[in-house]
Amino acid sequence: MAVQNGGSLKKGVSMTSKKAVIQLLLFCGAIGLSSCAGKPPAATVSQVSQAELGVQQASKSKAPDYASLELYTAREQLDAAKEAMHKKDYTQARRLAERALVNAQLAETKAEAEQTRRAAAELRQSIEALRSEAEKPASRSR
Repeated sequence: MAVQNGGSLKKGVSMTSKKAVIQLLLFCGAIGLSSCAGKPPAATVSQVSQAELGVQQASKSKAPDYASLELYTAREQLDAAKEAMHKKDYTQARRLAERALVNAQLAETKAEAEQTRRAAAELRQSIEALRSEAEKPASRSR
């Protein structure tokens, strides 16, 4: 009988250790999944970083002077994207970051266009002034 008890004891230890191993594996798996779920997707982090860089770049250009509304909108969308990241709403964060980047690029492009338009207007005025000066001596010599 002692042998049977010893055999069942081994069986009991074996079953208990299998359950412990399974529980340990399940626990480790759950921790692993929760740590993955806690990290934002790399694409979202990248999009928010690109938007932040775009807003900074637009802020350093002439956008504050010529496209302040677009730049303001980009900043607001970037702040909202960061808030969505904080709330772990990564889909919304990515969308807002994409919009922020587009608005920052729009602000920068509008500023460049306005700067170019003003330079062209100044150039036209200079050309007209030179034409006027060139025509004065010609009309005097007649």
